[in-house]
Amino acid sequence: MLDFSRSFIEVQFPVSKVSKESYKERMSNLGQTLTGLGKWWGRKPLVLVRAAILGILLPVSDNLEKDREIFLKLMTMDEDGLILRKFKNLTQKELYELADEDYIKEYMELNDGGMPVYKRGLTKEEKEKIQIHVFNGLSYDDKLKYCNRPEHIENLPENVWCEINAHLETHADSFQSLIEELGIKRFGHRPKIGDVFSGGGSIPFEAARLGADVFASDLNPVASILTWAALNIAGADDEEIEKLREFQKDVYDEVDKLITEWGIEHNEEGHRADSYLYCMETTCPECGYKVPLAPSWVIGKGTKTVAILIDNGTDGFNIDIVQGANKEKFKESDKSITVRDNYMYCPHCELQTPITSIRGDRQGENGETISGLRFWEKDEFIPRDTDVFQERLYCIRYVKEYTDEKGNKKTKRYYTAPTKEDLQREEKVIKLLKERFKHWQDKGYIPLAKIEEGDKTSEPIRTRGWQFWHQLFNPRQLLINGLFAKISSQLADGQMEKAIGILGLNKCCDWNSKLCIWNAGSGTEKTQNTFTTQALNTLYNYGARATNMYINSWLMNINSCYLDIENIIETKDARNNTETCDLWITDPPYADAVNYHELTEFFLAWNKTLLKRAFPEWYTDSKRVLAVKGTGESFNNSMIEIYNNLNKHMPDNGVQVVMFTHQDVKVWAELAMILWSSGLRVVSAWTISTETTNGGLKSGNYVSGTVLLTLKKQTSQEKIYKDDLYDEITYEVKNTIDSMKDINDKDDPDFNDADFILASYAAALKAITSYKEIAGIYIPYWLAQGRDSAEINPIVELISKAQDIAYNYLIPEGFDTFIWRELSKEERFFIRGLELEMDNIYKIGDYQELARGFGVTDYTDMFYSTTANKTRFKTADEFKRRHIGGDGFGSTLARHLLVAINDCINENKSSAGVAYLKSIYQENNEYWKKKNIMIELLNFISRVESIGHMEHWKQTGYFAKVLREALRNDGV
Repeated sequence: MLDFSRSFIEVQFPVSKVSKESYKERMSNLGQTLTGLGKWWGRKPLVLVRAAILGILLPVSDNLEKDREIFLKLMTMDEDGLILRKFKNLTQKELYELADEDYIKEYMELNDGGMPVYKRGLTKEEKEKIQIHVFNGLSYDDKLKYCNRPEHIENLPENVWCEINAHLETHADSFQSLIEELGIKRFGHRPKIGDVFSGGGSIPFEAARLGADVFASDLNPVASILTWAALNIAGADDEEIEKLREFQKDVYDEVDKLITEWGIEHNEEGHRADSYLYCMETTCPECGYKVPLAPSWVIGKGTKTVAILIDNGTDGFNIDIVQGANKEKFKESDKSITVRDNYMYCPHCELQTPITSIRGDRQGENGETISGLRFWEKDEFIPRDTDVFQERLYCIRYVKEYTDEKGNKKTKRYYTAPTKEDLQREEKVIKLLKERFKHWQDKGYIPLAKIEEGDKTSEPIRTRGWQFWHQLFNPRQLLINGLFAKISSQLADGQMEKAIGILGLNKCCDWNSKLCIWNAGSGTEKTQNTFTTQALNTLYNYGARATNMYINSWLMNINSCYLDIENIIETKDARNNTETCDLWITDPPYADAVNYHELTEFFLAWNKTLLKRAFPEWYTDSKRVLAVKGTGESFNNSMIEIYNNLNKHMPDNGVQVVMFTHQDVKVWAELAMILWSSGLRVVSAWTISTETTNGGLKSGNYVSGTVLLTLKKQTSQEKIYKDDLYDEITYEVKNTIDSMKDINDKDDPDFNDADFILASYAAALKAITSYKEIAGIYIPYWLAQGRDSAEINPIVELISKAQDIAYNYLIPEGFDTFIWRELSKEERFFIRGLELEMDNIYKIGDYQELARGFGVTDYTDMFYSTTANKTRFKTADEFKRRHIGGDGFGSTLARHLLVAINDCINENKSSAGVAYLKSIYQENNEYWKKKNIMIELLNFISRVESIGHMEHWKQTGYFAKVLREALRNDGV
């Protein structure tokens, strides 16, 4: 019996598989479907959105296992789906190493060189048979290495649809027809999915791709054009995409032709520049020398290229460029570093001066920093001679084209210091820009707007005196970016070409401004984009791209998928939304450090006029005053207003999913109060980890997974007392954990301890928000307090209570319940963390979540590895005798047992470990009192000996068993 009043996502969600698929998508970089359209911060993975939509629309049956099976089939995350997605073969060497013996005998042999190969004469089908045999035996993570993403499968095989239709009582033959049928069963029509914080467009795009009607809006026009592009450009057919590519190429060719005619990138030998390196230069207040500024003069680690300052003996420094430098030259270059920890170092007088003194910073009446720099005027794009900071070209990379002795065309890149002729070309660039500057500003080809001060936008004003957006670009960058804007605007025919012209220009500006770091790394040696960070950080030296390096920015990587569905896209404040949707899926700027409203003004400065031509119905400013930002009472009130409005604009059986970054209990509590005050109730919450390999594990630095909080309308009028609520929360937590355990696949578990703990948060919120009111708790008061209030928030208290219930309920299998409660929080953390590794779990986030739950903050000494997806504890022989005593894990019984095990390993006898324990616990018969606890802990640790993927623990496990038996027999 199918229950369409409930959703699959309310009851279960395969968080492990969705997390792994989200991670795979994130790591695809430029291969992601929407990232090629332009910069947006925190786009959600499309696979996560797809899982959320299907999770909401799929009903619940009385066979939860079958429900899960059908969900995984639709997501192509089941065994057959993964085979369908498999696009890469395992190597013959891998097949030989991993196949069963029978398969090796039948299909493989060793060649004369001893290398595994297929037997001669094997058919394609036979080769595929051994491929599938080995593939099916891989872990889910390993299978993904050979698979495309779920989105690459346009449709499922007929036999799979038969199975899906039989369970769901549908007649679908495609994702789109299924979504329509499920919508009709649930809402009476094809579902309409809305998002009022559309950002980079992930949610509307995936909803449209699955076949739902779509409404999308965002306060910010940059977000709106990215969403529009997601639906109309990434959603265009092949013919339209080809026309857009031709348009982009025509624009690029015209820009390239003009630049070549002007002769501003070619030297006397006909070699063309592809990169320019600039630095700030200022006068040393001590000796009067002009000092070029840079925190590093390394240009290329791969090419071994460095810049070295040479004192000119008069008033400054020449800059020598050395390619193929030896170690001595690198050391000499390091001695030339002139920016050290916010001090300017002058190599001439060898004195240091604070950068703040050079700028002339002073303190205002209210303690604020006032910059002493001159602020640049509206018509300026280069510094005046009297300005504190000048700008200097110090290196050019040229590309030489030649034909080798075999007649093959080759290219060679080389770095050089600018010659007199190069500097003349720089002057020509300035002259060309001056001739066009005012006209281009009037036409909207280059920015005209002033920078409005803010958390991020004040940085360039304060540290460089740049008051206008165009001043974040040097003359060469303004000239080339302006040419792309001008020519694309002139050649664009229709809205699609105008839109892709704007997006292309935005990418060019992101990759070519004075805020672009020069990456000297081996194998890279190029500029990074402006928004490598979520800030507008000014630089002392930076890289600028020549026209031939624009090709990857301007000629956009469009991964298209034709969408034929109704969609509405608006620039609008979410508080003013009038559209009704069956499902609202939103990713609000909640507890978010990104200042979208400020950072996007970087792009809007270039887009204002061009946007108005392409989308005359849209406004073209960031609406900074209206942006939902920060934390505190006004932010909370804005959020309540928005979600109250969305609640009014969905049917009684409508569903909302709110995505937010998982942090601590206070964040969960605050968001719950906001949504509860908006007339919504929590029905489930699942946390998806999208862990990447950069970053690590630090004490108190917890995982930032994405929480999918599912909500429905609050219809109850009941009031409950806090004491009665405790009982409900206890029941809800235990019931949730039990049901998750029931559907957990023991061979391929979807849930681990971290998931159970996060589920306890959701269970608490579910119980709390199912009532209209909790006696004695006035929600508006607590929302007004903020997260840093010293008062104990009762909602936080209730969620923490749920967390405690979960931790007490989650006792390791086979572990004595009484002894478990006797252990310290650090010992519990160690045991549960070891259990994670037993389950083949190495994600940082899971260990961090355990630490948070047990209240352990000082834990870095316990870990052997803190690399993402390789996190694990130290074994006894890795710990040795380090980190004993003091507070925390070092003083626990478990830590002393690890020392005892290490002693047993070193001396190859159990008596060494027993002697150590007796020496530590000799007073008041402690050894005998603690013996049973020691035996229980050693019994648990000994389990690792027989676990295949824990070879590094084998010795610890073996001697834990030996020591356990010695303790059992001691005194008998």
